[in-house]
Amino acid sequence: MTLYKQIALLVSSIIVIMLSSVMYINYTTAKQNMLDALYETTVNNISTIGALLADAGEDKVLINSIIDSELDGGYYKLIEYRLNSNDFGYKKVSSSELKDVPVWFREFTNIKVPLIQMEVTSGWKILGSLKIRGDSAIVYKTLYKMFTNMVQLFTVFSLISLLVLALLLHFILKPLKSIQYQAEAVIDNKFIHINKVPYTQEFKEVVVAMNSMVKRVEEVFHKAHEATKRNSELLYNDTVSKLFNRRYLMLKLTEILESDNEIIGGISIFISLESIENLTKTHGQVATDKFLYSFAQVLLQNTNKYEEGLVARVNISEFTILAIPCTRQEAESLIETIEKHFYLLVQEHKIESEVLQSSYGVYDFSTSSSISELLTKTDSALLQAKADEASNVCFYEEKEKKLALAKTEWYDILKNVISEKSLQLKFWNTLNIKEKSLYHKVMTFSLLHKDQEYFFGDFIAPASNFNLVSKLSFLSIEKLFIEEHKELQTQVCSVRLTSEFLKDKSTYEALSRLFKKYTKNLQFQVNFEVSNSLAINSSNLVDNYNKLFKKYGFGFGINSFTTEADDLGYLQDCNPQFIKADRRFLLDQPQVSLDALHGLSNALEIDIIATFVQSKEDVEKLEDKGIIFLQGPITENYNL
Repeated sequence: MTLYKQIALLVSSIIVIMLSSVMYINYTTAKQNMLDALYETTVNNISTIGALLADAGEDKVLINSIIDSELDGGYYKLIEYRLNSNDFGYKKVSSSELKDVPVWFREFTNIKVPLIQMEVTSGWKILGSLKIRGDSAIVYKTLYKMFTNMVQLFTVFSLISLLVLALLLHFILKPLKSIQYQAEAVIDNKFIHINKVPYTQEFKEVVVAMNSMVKRVEEVFHKAHEATKRNSELLYNDTVSKLFNRRYLMLKLTEILESDNEIIGGISIFISLESIENLTKTHGQVATDKFLYSFAQVLLQNTNKYEEGLVARVNISEFTILAIPCTRQEAESLIETIEKHFYLLVQEHKIESEVLQSSYGVYDFSTSSSISELLTKTDSALLQAKADEASNVCFYEEKEKKLALAKTEWYDILKNVISEKSLQLKFWNTLNIKEKSLYHKVMTFSLLHKDQEYFFGDFIAPASNFNLVSKLSFLSIEKLFIEEHKELQTQVCSVRLTSEFLKDKSTYEALSRLFKKYTKNLQFQVNFEVSNSLAINSSNLVDNYNKLFKKYGFGFGINSFTTEADDLGYLQDCNPQFIKADRRFLLDQPQVSLDALHGLSNALEIDIIATFVQSKEDVEKLEDKGIIFLQGPITENYNL
């Protein structure tokens, strides 16, 4: 409950209690006063009548006349005069109606009027006994009328008081909204400063303290950010072209070909600019560097649509393009565009065509290819392109095709799996080796068909070709939410979401319905992961899903992390709980770069998880570098 509501509730309760107390006191006082007045009136009347009846003797006519004349204007329930001879000289019982007074009020008020009696005497002789009881009807009616007036007054006064209270609290506590907004922003790793300092001393001190804290955290973040960016550029960027270098290319190939991800393959292009050394001699180093930078921009501009792709300068005269996903026809068009811009640049920089020429080697790879195979076959195509006098472009042609299931077979398998929902979920450990505890379990799934199990790497390519990745991904999440998983109880399960699944227009609504229906019954916590490239290139999409995850209390993380982004500020916007990076990427970092990355992650409270950790040697090296969260084959048999 907010402070505003707590104060409003407290003050409102006090006002209600005070007004109720005043009402109760006024009510009970008025009730007692009316009963006392009725009693005194009755006593006075009975004394007066007693004296008159003493002179009347047993004359009933005179008795009736005296009593009627004296009590004609009074409110009495019972008037009874019994003569000494035991005969009634007078008796009258009133039957007043209380239609205007509800039963609950009468039961609550419960008025009891006492019976007043006296003996009528003449000298020492007792003539009779006179009894009079006042009528409570007048008390009920008067009290009820007073009660309704008080309730109306109470309601009006309460509403006015609460309205004034609301306005007053809104004015007094207005600075708290800014403080709350700032605090929530800090939780989301956003740095907001409150410029307008409130007048209230306590709030003023809090605002000043919060601003100071935010400033310090912001400075730590920016310093770590700049250090990480600077070290990454020195480590992985070519100083002339500003492209990635060979070192980064090898790390990226590891991620693409050896990771359990959604990538099904693409096109690898090696570009050789022959006679760069001659160009340097004839035009100078400065002019050569300008040309290489311009050519690098041409490569970047024409490959920016490939989110998982990469452009790198691997040596003085060679460039590499990884276009993912990309078909052979798209590659031919890409090379034709690059070649056209290449000759325009040659003319623009006034370079003779015989001084500088380009060659292109192309290989259509799949995730079943090894790094060595990709590099060897692309380089082989480049050598053929250089040797071919007719064309400067060569596509590597496979001499033998590996046997695989036909498209129709894969289609039947996938359709059968989807219709029968025959997916098998598996969970792999992610550990905190410092605390010797389980950090979370990572979910993956395989397909079951006719006693045959197909793993992610087997079916992802045909599933993508048939546009069934989203359907399979949703079925796996649905299975996770609906079925019971004893191995996950009280644990945390992390689910990796593919880019294709998240970009499907139907995914958001489907997940919303699933979360709304089953989240309350989950016996474990859930995290969702997206790829680093998706977080960089589709920030709005990721932000929308992140809000959905937070709405239902789910965690969020980024996998396949590298420092390829020009600005790591996207981590601040995404606000992930963890980032996962390949162990080879982390181990490749010099200590100064890793210290900067740790500074950035500490400022944003992000855990760094090393993936594909395979040996105890890896564990020891990572631990020396301050990486305590591990994921990979080693974690399944790791002794905690």
